[in-house]
Amino acid sequence: MKDDKLDQKYLIVQKLINSEINITPSVLEMILNMDNPHQSLELIIREISFIPQFHSHITPEILKKISNQELHRILLKKDQISPREGFISKNDLKINEKERTLKASIEPKSKLKNQKGFSASNSLKSKETSRIYETTKSHSLFRPIAKEYDSDYKILKDPTGKIYTNGDYDEFYNMTLDKFRNLNKLMRKRPDVLSATNINNILRLSSSSDVSTIGLVKNFRQTKNQNFFFEIEDLTGSINVLIRKDSENQTIHNLFNHLVYDQMLYVQGTYNPGDSRNRGIIFADYITKIDIPTDYQPNNSDVPLSIALISDTHIGSKEFEEKLFSRFISFLNGKLGNAKHREMASKIKYLVINGDLVDGIGVYPNQEKDLNISDIYKQYEKASEFIAQIPEHIKIFYTAGNHEPVRNAIPRPAVPKKYCEDIFDLGVICLGNPSYIQTHNVNTLIYHGESIHDLNMLIHDFNINEPTETMKELLISRHLAPVFGEKTQIAPTDKDWLVIDKIPDIFHTGHVHINGFDRYRHVSLVNSGCFQAQTDFMRSFGIIPTPGIVPIIELDNLRFYPLDIKTILN
Repeated sequence: MKDDKLDQKYLIVQKLINSEINITPSVLEMILNMDNPHQSLELIIREISFIPQFHSHITPEILKKISNQELHRILLKKDQISPREGFISKNDLKINEKERTLKASIEPKSKLKNQKGFSASNSLKSKETSRIYETTKSHSLFRPIAKEYDSDYKILKDPTGKIYTNGDYDEFYNMTLDKFRNLNKLMRKRPDVLSATNINNILRLSSSSDVSTIGLVKNFRQTKNQNFFFEIEDLTGSINVLIRKDSENQTIHNLFNHLVYDQMLYVQGTYNPGDSRNRGIIFADYITKIDIPTDYQPNNSDVPLSIALISDTHIGSKEFEEKLFSRFISFLNGKLGNAKHREMASKIKYLVINGDLVDGIGVYPNQEKDLNISDIYKQYEKASEFIAQIPEHIKIFYTAGNHEPVRNAIPRPAVPKKYCEDIFDLGVICLGNPSYIQTHNVNTLIYHGESIHDLNMLIHDFNINEPTETMKELLISRHLAPVFGEKTQIAPTDKDWLVIDKIPDIFHTGHVHINGFDRYRHVSLVNSGCFQAQTDFMRSFGIIPTPGIVPIIELDNLRFYPLDIKTILN
């Protein structure tokens, strides 16, 4: 029996050495005296890995924080552990009569250093830059590949500090003018629109002629004869356009069914001049939106790293899925799932939180009934506790959604530091919405997604359960909120920040709380779902959320994986 215990001691200590975990002599002796020492050690490590104060040192103080009640009862027998003692030294472990001597220390091979901390309430420990994570299922070390690479990112577009407005008429006019000019420039990059002229030149024609022009949709309807009628305008005037119902071009019919106000169109057809009673009209045989070029090739990283995309955690809400979010953080630390999951986690270098990190205050009627944290500062304190547990080698970007303490109209600035100072101190990059970032050569457009609801209501083919179909329409329009005057509030600024002038490699939205994954002309489309269960407010809109599904995209090949946190085994 004595030899068996020594052998067990050797194996346990060797496991701890390989895992670079410290342990005190009395805690080690206590584990050896349990019915199944190896199984007990795995359970202890699993439990303490969720304790923020655990930094590779198994001590009596750490054991007191274990939540497993049965384990807690066994561990805290008064005669089993000493209140204070040093860690095992390399001279403490002499193995059995086979004269094996363990010449190693339980002290980690590389000392861990606290790099930066924060004080939500002076209770949180700082994250560690040299932590090595032990995974209890595989008995192997978690060594993140992403930790071997420096962050390489650029902020290509951020409206913060650049979107002052008084709401004057001139600002509305200037924004519309900027929208037209930028969309017109994008449209003219198409090889099939080179002959387009302005509308005023067409209106001057006195005889029937083949024409082409570019303009924003002013109005549209289907006539009593089932023809398609609409009007477009540019800086020189407006003109009527008719598509006959017997047109053989089905693409034109489909495009008309997806038409909304303020979209830019190219129109080609035959112009018939008007008379004293009727205006001139173009009988169109070809129309198109700006769209993404069919030959667009996305950028790729030359290193094997990944980006994780989340949104709508709604910390502070009664429906915040705290356990799911904690499991996601455990996944990032290599403490959840199998070898495949750990490999996936090891590549994650960037994390985007696309709005609604907190639930906010007074966002919708009677919201206070849905809150368990009713103070915005305390909501951010809670959020910073979670973010502090994310490995420091992961660079985090956080953009403002409609629940954040900033203006509701888009574009919106980043959350002011006074609300989320702890998050700033953790090195999180706070951005406005929309924003555009580049990570290891891959460009990501981050937009919370308010206008998705507008298009879903206006276009019958779209519905909330397929958010990527609506996202495609935004790309085709090359504008994040093509319709002005609907539910989406758009702030009048001299520059239209919602034009998609640069084609993204990844287009990331949130807001609707439903996951979606697709590609359109080589652009990866992701709606990142949420970490919030269904609220009464969602139920009133028929929204059935899909919490706990995290999209992960490999930057070197743009393959994406919808990681369902709910299905991963501990």
